[in-house]
Amino acid sequence: MTVKQLLQIILLLKTVGVFSLISIQTKKFGLSGHIDWRVNSKREKVKEMMKFAWKGYAENAWGFNELNSELGVPHNESVFGNHHIGLSIIDSLDTLYIMGLKEEYEQARKWVADNFTLDHTDGYLSVYELTVRIAGGLLSMYAMTGDDVYITQSEYVIRKLLPAFNSSMHIPHARINPAAKKAAPHPWTPESLLGEIGSLNMEFYYTSEITGHRKYRPIVHHVRDQLDMLFKPRDMYPDYIHPRTTLWGPLKMSMGPTGGGGLYECMLKSWLRSNQLDEQARDLYMKAIHQVINGMVGLSFGGLTYVGELSNFHVIRRMEHSTCFAGGLFALGSLAFYNDSRLEAKHLQLGKDLALSCRESYRRSATGLGPESFQFDSVPREDATARKSDSKAYRLRPDVVETYLILWRLTHDQKYRDWGWEVVEALEKYCRTKFGFAGLQNVYDPKGPRDGVQGSHFLSETLKFLYLLFSKDSLLPLKKWVFNTAGHPLPVRYINNKFRGNQLKPYVHFSI
Repeated sequence: MTVKQLLQIILLLKTVGVFSLISIQTKKFGLSGHIDWRVNSKREKVKEMMKFAWKGYAENAWGFNELNSELGVPHNESVFGNHHIGLSIIDSLDTLYIMGLKEEYEQARKWVADNFTLDHTDGYLSVYELTVRIAGGLLSMYAMTGDDVYITQSEYVIRKLLPAFNSSMHIPHARINPAAKKAAPHPWTPESLLGEIGSLNMEFYYTSEITGHRKYRPIVHHVRDQLDMLFKPRDMYPDYIHPRTTLWGPLKMSMGPTGGGGLYECMLKSWLRSNQLDEQARDLYMKAIHQVINGMVGLSFGGLTYVGELSNFHVIRRMEHSTCFAGGLFALGSLAFYNDSRLEAKHLQLGKDLALSCRESYRRSATGLGPESFQFDSVPREDATARKSDSKAYRLRPDVVETYLILWRLTHDQKYRDWGWEVVEALEKYCRTKFGFAGLQNVYDPKGPRDGVQGSHFLSETLKFLYLLFSKDSLLPLKKWVFNTAGHPLPVRYINNKFRGNQLKPYVHFSI
């Protein structure tokens, strides 16, 4: 047989589908590969932690929102309370898929297809959490898989949220009753939190893009336009705004995810996800972050950089653990200054400095894990530590390791992987329980009690970011994927072949 004849036979076999059948049988599940062999054992350790945490939830709290990992029973005091909407299931889907945990993923997908509903949820739930965790988790899975279950369920969730926007100024209320189709404010304030109403863009935009129903996008774009046009005291955004009057609440400004930081993060990431075409989002981010640097960022006497809070424009030199995402935000935000190398370098360095300060809050505790809040400028040795007025607890939060991941991807400085591994070791030593993982009541007491809560964010964000930290950059590259505020990756328009847009049209800004 000649070489030419052999090639003809191969071509014929391929034509009739034999090769296709072989490729289908050997197709790998999830986002396998992308192994960095230098740290693969560490990546496998994080994967084992996810399997263990998931097993505890699936066996002891299936269908409930979260797990009490000390007692092995459901935890009913989560953000969605006793309403059984499977928060941990939906929040974990993309982590399971990314890690290639096929059996666990199929179990979760089946529950979403067969059991997930909000029709009978007669209680008020957070609009913000439903958007970023439930809709965001489902949208992320649709992007990765193209599975129609996810596009159907994600649009269903978005539709359930629409009554929250029925205010005179179209600023959303904080909570929604899905069964009654009624909206309400928080029980403790009539105002909405800036970060909560400003963090909805990407999920509503992407829903319009994949369904072809453009009605979802202008709903949240109008919120952005309103915020952009409003008078802002000293050009800064307070944390609270009334949905019916658009009047600002108390003059409190912060960089927390539910404060101004959530809005700034969403604007930066909206610009990145638009393939850097959404200039309004970029401009809003750049103007706001300039004021943050001028008014809220400082240097302690001990040489640590912090981003504090403002109360009536008085700086409070305290950071929340949740504010530690700002290190990654400033580093990622350096890309917005692509036409000014000086500012680009300045913002990247600020991200590095904040990462160091947050790492110090971990290093200076007895457990190697950081407290919920910590302060600066008493004496240098007490910088980045909790005081009497602060919470000394650790809640399995992802903010610090998220910053490590972003800085690793941008700089490839080995210390960020080293710091991430320190977190893994501390989690194993102090937070692992019989049924999963739990937070600590006091990070300064190695023998102190745990809080018993395995929050869904631990599965959807903390372990995901650690797994990616010990993977190659080709696994969810930052140029093609943008993480929403709950850690769910959404595809960048045009350049990501997982975008799956219904109509790929040039970006056009419009308002309603």
